[in-house]
Amino acid sequence: MAESRAVKFSLVIIVLFISGIILKLTKPILFPFLLALFISYAVSPLLSWMLRLKFPKVLAIVIILLFTFALLYLLGLLFYSSGKLFISELPQYSDKINSLISEFGDSLKQLPFKVDVPSVLSQLNLEKITNFMLGTLGSFLSFLGNLLLVFVFVIFILSGQDKLTVKIARALAEEKAAYLTRVLESINRQIQRYLAVKTFLSLLNGVLVALILVIFGVNFALLMGFITFILNFIPSFGSIISTLIPVIIAFAQFGNSLIPIWVLLSIAVVDAVLGNFVDPKMMGQSLDLSPLLVIFSLIFWGWLWGIPGMVLAVPILAVLKIIFENVPSLKYLAVLMSK
Repeated sequence: MAESRAVKFSLVIIVLFISGIILKLTKPILFPFLLALFISYAVSPLLSWMLRLKFPKVLAIVIILLFTFALLYLLGLLFYSSGKLFISELPQYSDKINSLISEFGDSLKQLPFKVDVPSVLSQLNLEKITNFMLGTLGSFLSFLGNLLLVFVFVIFILSGQDKLTVKIARALAEEKAAYLTRVLESINRQIQRYLAVKTFLSLLNGVLVALILVIFGVNFALLMGFITFILNFIPSFGSIISTLIPVIIAFAQFGNSLIPIWVLLSIAVVDAVLGNFVDPKMMGQSLDLSPLLVIFSLIFWGWLWGIPGMVLAVPILAVLKIIFENVPSLKYLAVLMSK
Protein backbone atom coordinates (compact mmCIF):
# COMPACT_ATOMS: atom_id res chain seq x y z
CA MET A 1 0.00 0.00 0.00
CA ALA A 2 2.79 2.42 0.93
CA GLU A 3 4.65 1.64 -2.30
CA SER A 4 1.44 2.11 -4.31
CA ARG A 5 0.82 5.54 -2.74
CA ALA A 6 4.42 6.56 -3.34
CA VAL A 7 4.13 5.53 -7.00
CA LYS A 8 0.86 7.47 -7.42
CA PHE A 9 2.34 10.57 -5.76
CA SER A 10 5.44 10.36 -7.96
CA LEU A 11 3.27 10.01 -11.08
CA VAL A 12 1.25 13.09 -10.10
CA ILE A 13 4.44 15.13 -9.64
CA ILE A 14 5.79 13.93 -12.98
CA VAL A 15 2.49 14.72 -14.76
CA LEU A 16 2.37 18.23 -13.24
CA PHE A 17 5.99 18.86 -14.21
CA ILE A 18 5.43 17.69 -17.79
CA SER A 19 2.19 19.72 -18.00
CA GLY A 20 4.06 22.85 -16.90
CA ILE A 21 6.70 22.31 -19.58
CA ILE A 22 4.03 21.74 -22.24
CA LEU A 23 2.14 24.89 -21.20
CA LYS A 24 5.38 26.87 -21.26
CA LEU A 25 6.33 25.65 -24.73
CA THR A 26 2.85 25.98 -26.23
CA LYS A 27 2.24 29.58 -25.10
CA PRO A 28 2.37 31.00 -28.69
CA ILE A 29 -0.63 28.80 -29.58
CA LEU A 30 -2.40 28.11 -26.29
CA PHE A 31 -2.59 31.73 -25.06
CA PRO A 32 -4.27 33.01 -28.28
CA PHE A 33 -6.66 30.03 -28.09
CA LEU A 34 -7.67 30.80 -24.47
CA LEU A 35 -8.10 34.48 -25.35
CA ALA A 36 -10.21 33.48 -28.36
CA LEU A 37 -12.30 31.25 -26.09
CA PHE A 38 -13.00 34.14 -23.71
CA ILE A 39 -13.81 36.48 -26.61
CA SER A 40 -16.18 33.85 -28.02
CA TYR A 41 -18.04 33.62 -24.71
CA ALA A 42 -18.21 37.42 -24.54
CA VAL A 43 -19.70 37.85 -28.03
CA SER A 44 -21.95 34.75 -28.02
CA PRO A 45 -24.99 36.65 -26.65
CA LEU A 46 -24.59 39.23 -29.43
CA LEU A 47 -24.39 36.44 -32.02
CA SER A 48 -27.54 34.81 -30.63
CA TRP A 49 -29.37 38.14 -30.74
CA MET A 50 -28.37 38.74 -34.38
CA LEU A 51 -29.46 35.23 -35.35
CA ARG A 52 -32.87 35.86 -33.75
CA LEU A 53 -33.12 38.95 -36.00
CA LYS A 54 -32.72 36.60 -39.01
CA PHE A 55 -29.16 37.65 -39.84
CA PRO A 56 -27.32 35.00 -41.87
CA LYS A 57 -24.86 33.29 -39.51
CA VAL A 58 -21.83 33.99 -41.71
CA LEU A 59 -22.73 37.68 -41.98
CA ALA A 60 -23.36 37.95 -38.23
CA ILE A 61 -19.97 36.39 -37.41
CA VAL A 62 -18.19 38.68 -39.88
CA ILE A 63 -19.86 41.81 -38.43
CA ILE A 64 -19.02 40.79 -34.85
CA LEU A 65 -15.41 39.97 -35.72
CA LEU A 66 -14.88 43.24 -37.58
CA PHE A 67 -16.32 45.26 -34.70
CA THR A 68 -14.34 43.35 -32.05
CA PHE A 69 -11.09 43.55 -34.02
CA ALA A 70 -11.51 47.30 -34.63
CA LEU A 71 -12.29 47.90 -30.94
CA LEU A 72 -9.32 45.88 -29.66
CA TYR A 73 -6.94 47.37 -32.20
CA LEU A 74 -7.99 50.96 -31.45
CA LEU A 75 -7.66 50.35 -27.71
CA GLY A 76 -4.26 48.79 -28.31
CA LEU A 77 -3.04 51.74 -30.35
CA LEU A 78 -4.35 54.13 -27.71
CA PHE A 79 -2.53 52.21 -25.00
CA TYR A 80 0.68 52.07 -27.04
CA SER A 81 0.71 55.76 -28.00
CA SER A 82 -0.17 56.89 -24.47
CA GLY A 83 2.40 54.50 -23.03
CA LYS A 84 5.18 55.83 -25.29
CA LEU A 85 4.31 59.40 -24.31
CA PHE A 86 4.31 58.40 -20.63
CA ILE A 87 7.70 56.71 -20.95
CA SER A 88 9.20 59.67 -22.83
CA GLU A 89 8.12 62.04 -20.05
CA LEU A 90 9.02 59.68 -17.21
CA PRO A 91 12.58 61.03 -16.75
CA GLN A 92 11.15 64.52 -16.22
CA TYR A 93 9.47 63.28 -13.06
CA SER A 94 12.69 61.83 -11.60
CA ASP A 95 13.81 65.06 -9.87
CA LYS A 96 10.37 65.57 -8.32
CA ILE A 97 10.23 61.96 -7.19
CA ASN A 98 13.73 62.17 -5.66
CA SER A 99 12.86 65.35 -3.77
CA LEU A 100 9.65 63.79 -2.49
CA ILE A 101 11.60 60.74 -1.34
CA SER A 102 14.07 62.97 0.50
CA GLU A 103 11.28 64.91 2.22
CA PHE A 104 9.55 61.68 3.14
CA GLY A 105 12.79 60.29 4.53
CA ASP A 106 13.38 63.44 6.62
CA SER A 107 9.92 63.15 8.12
CA LEU A 108 10.61 59.54 9.08
CA LYS A 109 13.71 60.54 11.07
CA GLN A 110 11.41 61.74 13.84
CA LEU A 111 10.23 58.18 14.45
CA PRO A 112 11.75 56.25 17.40
CA PHE A 113 12.96 53.52 15.04
CA LYS A 114 15.07 53.92 11.91
CA VAL A 115 13.45 53.54 8.49
CA ASP A 116 15.91 54.29 5.71
CA VAL A 117 13.39 54.62 2.89
CA PRO A 118 15.51 56.79 0.56
CA SER A 119 18.32 54.24 0.42
CA VAL A 120 15.82 51.47 -0.38
CA LEU A 121 14.02 53.46 -3.05
CA SER A 122 17.29 54.63 -4.53
CA GLN A 123 17.89 51.05 -5.62
CA LEU A 124 15.16 51.56 -8.19
CA ASN A 125 16.85 52.21 -11.51
CA LEU A 126 14.69 54.56 -13.59
CA GLU A 127 16.47 53.54 -16.79
CA LYS A 128 15.74 49.85 -16.16
CA ILE A 129 12.11 50.64 -15.42
CA THR A 130 11.86 52.64 -18.65
CA ASN A 131 13.46 49.85 -20.68
CA PHE A 132 11.12 47.30 -19.10
CA MET A 133 8.06 49.38 -19.97
CA LEU A 134 9.31 49.88 -23.53
CA GLY A 135 9.79 46.14 -23.85
CA THR A 136 6.28 45.55 -22.51
CA LEU A 137 4.81 48.03 -24.98
CA GLY A 138 6.74 46.40 -27.82
CA SER A 139 5.43 42.97 -26.84
CA PHE A 140 1.91 44.34 -26.62
CA LEU A 141 2.14 45.89 -30.10
CA SER A 142 3.50 42.65 -31.56
CA PHE A 143 0.60 40.82 -29.91
CA LEU A 144 -1.83 43.19 -31.66
CA GLY A 145 -0.16 42.22 -34.90
CA ASN A 146 -0.89 38.56 -34.08
CA LEU A 147 -4.60 39.14 -33.44
CA LEU A 148 -5.27 37.35 -36.72
CA LEU A 149 -4.52 34.00 -35.07
CA VAL A 150 -6.91 34.83 -32.21
CA PHE A 151 -9.73 35.66 -34.62
CA VAL A 152 -9.12 32.51 -36.66
CA PHE A 153 -9.80 30.56 -33.46
CA VAL A 154 -12.85 32.74 -32.75
CA ILE A 155 -14.29 32.00 -36.21
CA PHE A 156 -14.04 28.24 -35.72
CA ILE A 157 -15.42 28.39 -32.16
CA LEU A 158 -18.43 30.52 -33.09
CA SER A 159 -19.21 28.61 -36.26
CA GLY A 160 -19.12 25.23 -34.50
CA GLN A 161 -20.73 25.99 -31.14
CA ASP A 162 -24.28 25.05 -32.20
CA LYS A 163 -23.13 21.76 -33.73
CA LEU A 164 -22.03 20.26 -30.41
CA THR A 165 -25.60 19.53 -29.29
CA VAL A 166 -26.32 17.68 -32.54
CA LYS A 167 -23.13 15.62 -32.19
CA ILE A 168 -23.98 14.71 -28.60
CA ALA A 169 -27.47 13.60 -29.64
CA ARG A 170 -25.99 11.36 -32.32
CA ALA A 171 -23.22 9.94 -30.14
CA LEU A 172 -25.15 9.11 -26.94
CA ALA A 173 -28.42 7.61 -25.85
CA GLU A 174 -31.36 9.96 -25.53
CA GLU A 175 -31.31 10.29 -21.71
CA LYS A 176 -27.53 10.70 -21.49
CA ALA A 177 -27.54 13.18 -24.37
CA ALA A 178 -30.30 15.26 -22.74
CA TYR A 179 -28.47 15.26 -19.38
CA LEU A 180 -25.10 16.20 -20.91
CA THR A 181 -26.76 18.94 -22.99
CA ARG A 182 -28.35 20.44 -19.86
CA VAL A 183 -25.02 20.37 -18.04
CA LEU A 184 -23.18 22.05 -20.93
CA GLU A 185 -25.89 24.72 -21.27
CA SER A 186 -25.66 25.47 -17.54
CA ILE A 187 -21.87 25.70 -17.73
CA ASN A 188 -22.05 28.01 -20.76
CA ARG A 189 -24.61 30.31 -19.10
CA GLN A 190 -22.56 30.63 -15.91
CA ILE A 191 -19.30 31.23 -17.77
CA GLN A 192 -20.93 33.87 -19.99
CA ARG A 193 -22.41 35.59 -16.94
CA TYR A 194 -19.09 35.57 -15.09
CA LEU A 195 -17.09 36.95 -18.02
CA ALA A 196 -19.73 39.55 -18.86
CA VAL A 197 -19.98 40.81 -15.27
CA LYS A 198 -16.23 40.79 -14.74
CA THR A 199 -15.57 42.65 -17.98
CA PHE A 200 -18.32 45.19 -17.25
CA LEU A 201 -17.05 45.88 -13.71
CA SER A 202 -13.45 46.15 -14.92
CA LEU A 203 -14.51 48.58 -17.65
CA LEU A 204 -16.60 50.60 -15.18
CA ASN A 205 -13.66 50.75 -12.77
CA GLY A 206 -11.32 51.92 -15.52
CA VAL A 207 -13.75 54.61 -16.73
CA LEU A 208 -14.32 55.92 -13.19
CA VAL A 209 -10.56 56.07 -12.46
CA ALA A 210 -9.97 57.92 -15.74
CA LEU A 211 -12.77 60.40 -14.86
CA ILE A 212 -11.29 60.97 -11.39
CA LEU A 213 -7.88 61.73 -12.89
CA VAL A 214 -9.42 64.05 -15.51
CA ILE A 215 -11.33 65.94 -12.79
CA PHE A 216 -8.17 66.50 -10.75
CA GLY A 217 -6.06 67.28 -13.84
CA VAL A 218 -3.68 64.31 -13.49
CA ASN A 219 -1.74 63.45 -16.64
CA PHE A 220 -2.22 60.21 -18.61
CA ALA A 221 -5.79 59.68 -17.38
CA LEU A 222 -6.78 57.45 -20.34
CA LEU A 223 -3.67 55.30 -19.95
CA MET A 224 -4.30 54.86 -16.23
CA GLY A 225 -7.93 53.95 -16.91
CA PHE A 226 -6.85 51.31 -19.42
CA ILE A 227 -4.28 49.89 -16.98
CA THR A 228 -6.97 49.79 -14.27
CA PHE A 229 -9.29 47.90 -16.64
CA ILE A 230 -6.61 45.26 -17.32
CA LEU A 231 -5.35 44.94 -13.74
CA ASN A 232 -8.88 44.60 -12.35
CA PHE A 233 -8.87 41.01 -13.63
CA ILE A 234 -6.10 40.37 -11.05
CA PRO A 235 -7.81 40.42 -7.63
CA SER A 236 -6.28 42.34 -4.70
CA PHE A 237 -2.82 42.82 -6.21
CA GLY A 238 -4.20 44.38 -9.39
CA SER A 239 -6.31 46.86 -7.42
CA ILE A 240 -3.34 47.86 -5.27
CA ILE A 241 -1.06 48.43 -8.27
CA SER A 242 -3.73 50.27 -10.28
CA THR A 243 -4.26 52.58 -7.29
CA LEU A 244 -0.60 53.26 -6.53
CA ILE A 245 0.44 54.18 -10.09
CA PRO A 246 -1.99 57.14 -10.50
CA VAL A 247 -1.22 58.35 -6.97
CA ILE A 248 2.54 58.30 -7.66
CA ILE A 249 1.97 60.25 -10.89
CA ALA A 250 -0.18 62.76 -9.00
CA PHE A 251 2.54 63.17 -6.35
CA ALA A 252 5.19 63.66 -9.05
CA GLN A 253 2.99 66.16 -10.90
CA PHE A 254 1.61 68.22 -8.00
CA GLY A 255 4.12 67.57 -5.20
CA ASN A 256 3.08 67.99 -1.58
CA SER A 257 -0.47 69.16 -2.15
CA LEU A 258 -3.92 67.80 -1.34
CA ILE A 259 -4.58 66.60 -4.90
CA PRO A 260 -2.69 63.26 -4.55
CA ILE A 261 -4.52 62.62 -1.28
CA TRP A 262 -7.89 63.30 -2.91
CA VAL A 263 -6.94 61.06 -5.85
CA LEU A 264 -6.02 58.25 -3.45
CA LEU A 265 -9.23 58.62 -1.45
CA SER A 266 -11.43 58.81 -4.56
CA ILE A 267 -9.92 55.71 -6.19
CA ALA A 268 -10.06 53.84 -2.86
CA VAL A 269 -13.78 54.68 -2.49
CA VAL A 270 -14.49 53.48 -6.05
CA ASP A 271 -12.61 50.21 -5.43
CA ALA A 272 -14.39 49.68 -2.10
CA VAL A 273 -17.87 50.28 -3.53
CA LEU A 274 -17.32 48.12 -6.62
CA GLY A 275 -15.46 45.37 -4.78
CA ASN A 276 -17.60 45.10 -1.64
CA PHE A 277 -21.08 45.97 -2.89
CA VAL A 278 -21.52 45.93 -6.69
CA ASP A 279 -19.33 42.89 -7.45
CA PRO A 280 -20.93 40.52 -4.88
CA LYS A 281 -24.40 41.75 -5.87
CA MET A 282 -23.88 41.04 -9.59
CA MET A 283 -21.53 38.07 -9.36
CA GLY A 284 -23.00 36.29 -6.36
CA GLN A 285 -21.09 34.44 -3.68
CA SER A 286 -20.83 31.13 -5.56
CA LEU A 287 -17.62 32.13 -7.33
CA ASP A 288 -15.69 33.11 -4.21
CA LEU A 289 -12.27 31.50 -4.55
CA SER A 290 -9.77 30.59 -1.87
CA PRO A 291 -7.26 33.47 -1.45
CA LEU A 292 -4.40 30.97 -1.13
CA LEU A 293 -5.46 29.29 -4.37
CA VAL A 294 -5.70 32.69 -6.10
CA ILE A 295 -2.18 33.64 -4.94
CA PHE A 296 -0.76 30.30 -6.07
CA SER A 297 -2.53 30.63 -9.43
CA LEU A 298 -1.20 34.17 -9.95
CA ILE A 299 2.36 33.03 -9.15
CA PHE A 300 2.11 29.95 -11.37
CA TRP A 301 0.57 31.64 -14.42
CA GLY A 302 2.78 34.70 -13.93
CA TRP A 303 5.85 32.46 -14.04
CA LEU A 304 4.41 30.54 -16.98
CA TRP A 305 3.18 33.33 -19.25
CA GLY A 306 4.12 36.61 -17.55
CA ILE A 307 1.60 39.45 -17.16
CA PRO A 308 -0.89 37.97 -19.69
CA GLY A 309 -0.88 34.78 -17.63
CA MET A 310 -1.62 36.71 -14.43
CA VAL A 311 -4.55 38.45 -16.16
CA LEU A 312 -6.00 35.09 -17.25
CA ALA A 313 -5.18 33.25 -14.00
CA VAL A 314 -8.35 34.05 -12.02
CA PRO A 315 -10.78 33.74 -14.98
CA ILE A 316 -9.31 30.28 -15.65
CA LEU A 317 -9.84 29.35 -11.99
CA ALA A 318 -13.41 30.65 -12.06
CA VAL A 319 -14.22 28.72 -15.24
CA LEU A 320 -12.77 25.52 -13.74
CA LYS A 321 -14.86 25.99 -10.61
CA ILE A 322 -18.00 26.50 -12.67
CA ILE A 323 -17.28 23.26 -14.54
CA PHE A 324 -16.60 21.35 -11.32
CA GLU A 325 -19.84 22.62 -9.74
CA ASN A 326 -21.88 21.22 -12.62
CA VAL A 327 -20.25 17.77 -12.65
CA PRO A 328 -21.42 15.71 -9.63
CA SER A 329 -18.27 13.57 -9.46
CA LEU A 330 -16.07 16.71 -9.38
CA LYS A 331 -18.21 18.84 -7.09
CA TYR A 332 -15.87 18.26 -4.15
CA LEU A 333 -13.12 20.09 -6.05
CA ALA A 334 -15.37 23.15 -6.34
CA VAL A 335 -15.91 23.02 -2.58
CA LEU A 336 -12.15 22.81 -1.98
CA MET A 337 -11.61 25.82 -4.27
CA SER A 338 -14.02 27.97 -2.23
CA LYS A 339 -13.13 30.27 0.65
